[in-house]
Amino acid sequence: MANFLAKICAVVLPCLPIEGLRPSRFRPYFRSRYMKKIICRILLPWIAVLTTGIALSQDRSRKGDSRKYALSPVAKVDSTKPPTLEARRLGPHKLIDGELPEDGWRSTWTAWYKENPTLTFDLGAEKTLGVIRIFFQPWDRSDELAQVKVEVSRDGVNYVDFNTYAGFVGERGKGAWAEMDLRAIKARFFRLTPRFQGWGNLWGEVEFWEIKK
Repeated sequence: MANFLAKICAVVLPCLPIEGLRPSRFRPYFRSRYMKKIICRILLPWIAVLTTGIALSQDRSRKGDSRKYALSPVAKVDSTKPPTLEARRLGPHKLIDGELPEDGWRSTWTAWYKENPTLTFDLGAEKTLGVIRIFFQPWDRSDELAQVKVEVSRDGVNYVDFNTYAGFVGERGKGAWAEMDLRAIKARFFRLTPRFQGWGNLWGEVEFWEIKK
């Protein structure tokens, strides 16, 4: 946040109408006093509004859920099976780039045709997660994503079965979110294993939402 404010001030302050507002002999005194007033009364409130807007854009509060969430970055993702279509360009790394594919064939979906990979996500540090979301696209049938098994680990070696989620339904040929409530599980590594019924697995993004106090 400090770096963000410094960048804003570096851009805005040189543009302030300092010259010509006071006689030149008072300019050094006026410049410092005038800048302080501008920063305190005008600039900082607008920066506060801007940063609040950024924070609210990542809010994941749900109806009946008073917890606050923040999107957690992912340090690394690995797959036990490479995608079956354009594996190099549309590999597992596309699942954590923050960009959603367009509906339909083929856009930038990471695809496993007739395959169920196991994906391991490293968050870089232990986080208390409340929600995992998968952006997927049903193709042959609306309930193509039959289930997702979630395993968790603190060291990346010893995994514990956390839960298996099912009941995901979406419109064929259109992206949809599969949301899994983790309550409040603390771990660094998360292993997801889907099971398809139909075409296979078409995934566009995986999000991990950390519970914030």
